[in-house]
Amino acid sequence: MSLVALLVLAASLAWPASSQGLPVLVPVTKDPATSLYTLPFHSGANLVVDITGPLVWSTCQPGHLPAKFPCTFPTCRLANAYPVPGCHEPGCEQERRKDGTCTAYTYNPVTGVCASGSLDHTRFVANTTDGSNPVRQTGYWVPDISLALEGGMNYSMNGLLSMVNVPGGAACLAFAEMKGVKAGDGSAPAVIIGGFQMENVLLEFDMEKKRLGVFRLPFFTRCGHFNFTRTG
Repeated sequence: MSLVALLVLAASLAWPASSQGLPVLVPVTKDPATSLYTLPFHSGANLVVDITGPLVWSTCQPGHLPAKFPCTFPTCRLANAYPVPGCHEPGCEQERRKDGTCTAYTYNPVTGVCASGSLDHTRFVANTTDGSNPVRQTGYWVPDISLALEGGMNYSMNGLLSMVNVPGGAACLAFAEMKGVKAGDGSAPAVIIGGFQMENVLLEFDMEKKRLGVFRLPFFTRCGHFNFTRTG
């Protein structure tokens, strides 16, 4: 089982956010059948972590629909800012919806199907963290791989993120060839960080600043060694 530590500002999960709360720390688990990453909440629903998707979505239980957003609400425009290629353009559709509620189009990364639905808001419940918990050491002793970013910053990966076990007791670099793009193509991204490189790191989703932060764990530690059930 693969785990990623996911750090989310608690204020971004509550509705409304009256003050900045403590960070929320939850485990992210990789599904071996689909290679998708999910995170649990106390509501019993597992949410798919789809960084390329426009929305975080889930199905609602009959008779327990959360409050809906009106078309004029700023959150409606924010949800419609990043439409999924191949899906219909999201919007209010007031001419077809008498209640004037916001419509969004969700994308299922497993089936590749788009579907329309009401944009709603609800509360998620998760534990906060005090910022420390015991860990132990593991991993390969190999040189770090550093990627140069804009602004003079570097994204460094140690052996835990750059090496993968293969049959025969060997280990190889955990980077795969990008299909469908020719070498040197200017339209291709400079580098693609895969799911393996994002495992066992701390991902900070700062909703207010619209920024994703990636933080390395202490040397030779893994998210699987973190005690998520411990409080205080």
